[in-house]
Amino acid sequence: MGVVHTPGANYGWRARIGLLQPGIVSDTNPYEFYMMAPEGVQMVQTSLGIESLSEANYARAIAGLEAPVQRLLPRKPDVLIQTGIPPLVHSGWGVEEELRQRVAKLTSIPYVTDAAGSIAAMKAVGIGRVVVVSAFVDPLPGLITTYLGHAGIEAVAHANAREGSDLEAGQLSLETVYDTAKGVHEAHPETDGIWITQASMPSVGVIADLERDCGVPVISTAQALMWAGLRLVGIEDRITGFGRLFDVREFSR
Repeated sequence: MGVVHTPGANYGWRARIGLLQPGIVSDTNPYEFYMMAPEGVQMVQTSLGIESLSEANYARAIAGLEAPVQRLLPRKPDVLIQTGIPPLVHSGWGVEEELRQRVAKLTSIPYVTDAAGSIAAMKAVGIGRVVVVSAFVDPLPGLITTYLGHAGIEAVAHANAREGSDLEAGQLSLETVYDTAKGVHEAHPETDGIWITQASMPSVGVIADLERDCGVPVISTAQALMWAGLRLVGIEDRITGFGRLFDVREFSR
């Protein structure tokens, strides 16, 4: 196979996606990225430096966003995607536009957070009333509900996939995530979609099964960010096996 002579590493000859993740340890994020990534798409990853879940650490990460962005820029990413719902919903509606303006002062590279990507994804597949699945505990479910409400999406219920377990989110089984999502949707059949948030929790491996068994579109943070990242760099591939979202060829905020 010949070498493709384009800027960046050969592995990322089509696109290099810069990932800003909240935690300093990662297991699920890179694995699920490469489950979905088309050939020629590479991840370049760094951390926001959040070592433990606390409001003070969230605020510190938001205040210091420029530092990890500047760490990524020399690696020549084509787009920047950021995971981490807690820092955003703790900061409140409007924080994403503030962050976009701050990043725009450093680079013209497109930037999108998981909340913005997921909201755009839900709207793209017609979700207006959603059930939410995560491993988050109070007060995060309530903050997520309020945040979605500002975007015109009603979070009808929240189910905790980690309830009764002391496992880290990334150690949860796909079966647990599937059962939690299916159960909360069956309890609220009037909803028209499922959102599996918290990118550190396994999700993309059950999207197709949930869409088939529940009959509604399923959005996960990891899937939504992959979709947004690809569309923002002009890659319109229809990726199969990870939900009907990838039938949508254009990202719109």
